[in-house]
Amino acid sequence: MPVNDIPRIHIQSIATEGNTVRFSQCFLGMVLTVLVLQPVHAAGTISNALGARQAGRGGTNIAMSDNGVVLLDNAAGMERLVGRCDQHSSYVDFGFAALFTDLSYRDAENPTTAAADNPSGLGHFMLARRVHEDVVFGFGAFTPAGFGADYDLRGPATVPGQHTYKSFGALMRILPGLSARLTDRLTVGGTLGVAVSHVELEGPYHVNSAPLRGMPTVLDLQTTGAALSWSCGLQYELSPRTTLGARYQSANRFRSDGRASLAIAPLGVSYYDVDVAMTWASSVGLGLAHQLDDCQRISVDLQWEFWSSAFDEVGLSFTNPDNPVFLAAAGPRFDEAFPLHWEDSVVVGLGYERRLAAGRTVRCGYRYQDNPLPAATTTTFLQTTLEHHFAVGYGWQHADWQWDLAYQFAFAPKVHTGTSLYPGGDFSAADVRTNTHMIFCGAMRRF
Repeated sequence: MPVNDIPRIHIQSIATEGNTVRFSQCFLGMVLTVLVLQPVHAAGTISNALGARQAGRGGTNIAMSDNGVVLLDNAAGMERLVGRCDQHSSYVDFGFAALFTDLSYRDAENPTTAAADNPSGLGHFMLARRVHEDVVFGFGAFTPAGFGADYDLRGPATVPGQHTYKSFGALMRILPGLSARLTDRLTVGGTLGVAVSHVELEGPYHVNSAPLRGMPTVLDLQTTGAALSWSCGLQYELSPRTTLGARYQSANRFRSDGRASLAIAPLGVSYYDVDVAMTWASSVGLGLAHQLDDCQRISVDLQWEFWSSAFDEVGLSFTNPDNPVFLAAAGPRFDEAFPLHWEDSVVVGLGYERRLAAGRTVRCGYRYQDNPLPAATTTTFLQTTLEHHFAVGYGWQHADWQWDLAYQFAFAPKVHTGTSLYPGGDFSAADVRTNTHMIFCGAMRRF
């Protein structure tokens, strides 16, 4: 049995008028669910696995063609995902992931303090259809990444008292894509769509730029923006048992608009219009899938994420203060640079799958991810320090649907910051710890 036929067992056609209507209703419902799925007061981190099948094997997906998330990870895989006969010319996949975190922070003003325990969610929906003997069109909505935390901490001496330190960031991609078979062994694919970013920050902050440089404030900011998102990739069958994949994912450069309030003790409180310039990193990935025998498959993914050119700093422009005192002190506009100085990251995923009887499959995997945050800019706002990810998964066939579940545990060594890059003494002599649990579920069907 070929590598990518492991989950393809007893698929039935539903090409009737009534089923078409019901499927259209399901499609609209799933898209709306993905579009509105975002956590409230989330405590999350950036994720490198979205679907249950992918997560259960350590996030490996670049050389695969057995799940709808390949539209996001490597669109070239869609051509082998959709059946080649008239009865099985379409495919649908949807899934959800629940994130449970165990985050803690400690500094001189705060004994070890846990973040609020607020589970958050990610999700995806994907639909594909063969439009030509060698061409497949796909459409998907994905929420593959996010960060966040919610702490109640004592501020530094410059901003005394108890304060909320809260952050939330989410990235969603809405992607049409095409995949084409060029030869018996080579398929190529790409996507061109839109990415949407939402960012919230709340907590004590010291301004880094003139004319308010060094001024202690309490910042409350919310912005949303959109950007172009595209990718390209290929898959090549080295042999009937071995597939090589490669893909490039573009950076997403956002100009997000929103509102922010600044509270400065001598000046009072003022609301501003705020423009945020932020970039989600581009990445390059290579993948290999190899079938050991008729029942066993192994996979390896290697990715480079170029955070150094994306999260070097976040630019903020504050305009139109509604408080005349702020207008007199800082003028109608001031620009702020929030330094991050992230480093490029390498991600390595290893996966194993074994097909059992009656359409059942078990999976396990491990993923290592470089921590891109330098200690000097590690804060409660961006506690995305996870390095080690262990996962198990299980898939089964029920009626005409394939179902998958996966569990992932991730952790990071303690990060200690001696002297923080940020002024005011906040986040200096501090320790952060990050652990997460994720539960994935998904369903897919060919028709």
